[in-house]
Amino acid sequence: MSESENRERIAWRDWNETAFQDARREEKHVLLTLTATWCHWCHVMDQTTYSDSRVIDLVNSKFIPVAVDVDRRPDLSRRYNQGGFPSFVFLTGAGDLVAGRIYTPPDEMLGVLESVLSGGPAFPTASRPEPTATGDGATVAAVVDRLEQLYDPEYGGFGVEPKQPPWESLRLLLALYGRNGDRALLERVEKTLAWMKAGIYDFNEDGFFRYSVSRDWKVPHYEKMLVTNANLALTYLEAALVTGKRDYRETASGVMHYLTETLRDPAAGWFWASQDATEEYYQLPWKDRAAGEKPPIDRVFYTGWNALAADALLQASAVLGAPAWFADGESILNRLWAECWSDSAGLAHVAGEFVPGIPTLADQVWFLRALLTLCQTGGQSEHLQRAEVVARTIQDLYGASEGGFYDIPDTGNTAGPSLGRERSLLENSLLAEGLITLHWLTGDEDYLNWARGALQVFQGIVPGKSYLGSHSSHRMEEDEERLFLPAGSAWARAWDLLHNGPVRLVVVGNPASSGSLRRAAQRLPAPHRITQFLDPARDEERIAVLGFPVGRGDALYACMGATCLAPVSTAAEVRELAKARPWRLRPQPDF
Repeated sequence: MSESENRERIAWRDWNETAFQDARREEKHVLLTLTATWCHWCHVMDQTTYSDSRVIDLVNSKFIPVAVDVDRRPDLSRRYNQGGFPSFVFLTGAGDLVAGRIYTPPDEMLGVLESVLSGGPAFPTASRPEPTATGDGATVAAVVDRLEQLYDPEYGGFGVEPKQPPWESLRLLLALYGRNGDRALLERVEKTLAWMKAGIYDFNEDGFFRYSVSRDWKVPHYEKMLVTNANLALTYLEAALVTGKRDYRETASGVMHYLTETLRDPAAGWFWASQDATEEYYQLPWKDRAAGEKPPIDRVFYTGWNALAADALLQASAVLGAPAWFADGESILNRLWAECWSDSAGLAHVAGEFVPGIPTLADQVWFLRALLTLCQTGGQSEHLQRAEVVARTIQDLYGASEGGFYDIPDTGNTAGPSLGRERSLLENSLLAEGLITLHWLTGDEDYLNWARGALQVFQGIVPGKSYLGSHSSHRMEEDEERLFLPAGSAWARAWDLLHNGPVRLVVVGNPASSGSLRRAAQRLPAPHRITQFLDPARDEERIAVLGFPVGRGDALYACMGATCLAPVSTAAEVRELAKARPWRLRPQPDF
């Protein structure tokens, strides 16, 4: 073993009550570092600052050092992130925030540590007042206006730099374009998609890098995330449906190739979390890179991200005509249900682990949405029943009496200081979309009421703020809203769905004979499309409730609000429906 490997290191501890008890007893601050396996600058800080003997001695003797992987503990990341990775914060023994920073080199770190010990300012975290609803009603138009202010007409995207892939905003603009035909909205989407691909797509090994530090997308941060690629696959698939362009299909197919060939465990069939940002590897010429050692992969199965990947598999199967991907997506969701779901605790955050304080609302939301996609791409009736169980468990564990849903359940045991529960605008908006979809698939008004409450409670902070809660940190979430408005865009998309309703495509027919009709329905470029397959032999009661005949043969009914068009019976007629786009004929209220 080399001298560098044998030397003393910081005695990092897990986040738990024992660490904070020791901090109180020894009258020390907790030094909490937030790191990630995929994070290049986290590795740099480990190799420099946290390997400096002076820093090691001071931290080990005067602080209680705690290290947290942000993928394993997104709840802690949300509360203590200082605007980037790595972040570190100083906490009291009671868990109160004292100060915090992002990456800091060794000499500077010594000054920070000594300042905290002496009771000095130590770069305190800026105090931010708790976001509260103002009572002013946000509108979709206000969100779109804010996006117009942020839009970069030269390179696409929103803001200047860093440039984050704005999938929520792009999917909002695609939905609005589908509804009103405004070409300016589509042009913003297409320019952004083109520049993103030119800058942060890996043309050698497929997949998107996490983001770019430059305005023109040409200087990527090289980590590749499961969550990023699954979301971008969904975005390019949606753009392919709306525009019919081959390039978007090919891009989505390339992303799915990366996910299935690089991030999927071939034995388990599940997806790993991420691939490291090894800058030296990605900056090599391709002939040298092909022979080099590939960046390491974080081989953890995060359940919510796997549900999101399953969603992408199912939608890619429908749009690109790849039946094997449907089977893969269905298999993942069946395993999540069988191995990671509990009616009393919801979906575990990591496969096989039910750790108090770990399950998050985001995990439950991605699972619900993926199950609903499965219902709309050929799943069985049991999958709709599972979606209802998930929705009601979310309400029981995360529902707030004043409206909306908290980000963590009230378990009473977080294995550390109590964390105040907060309501995230992004997760509430994504959940609202799922609940509205569930309402239209089942007719149950509860889901619609929960969705309405989850959206209305945030009206006073949209656009620009991303949460309701008591913490004064939240730098990552608030900086993202300032730069490219992800949560506000998701809210506007859900609000538009709530008030204008979906385009419902109901296929009534025998599964054995209506296959082409079903496939055609899944490729209709209708805004806020909700697709339902009803078998007269199994779903006679639901068909009767909807007012459709049972014995007329296979047919697709396209409905907007309470109005349904004349049924169509062939894939060719569905393609004619796509050309006509009758959903654009509806009057659009100002809301």
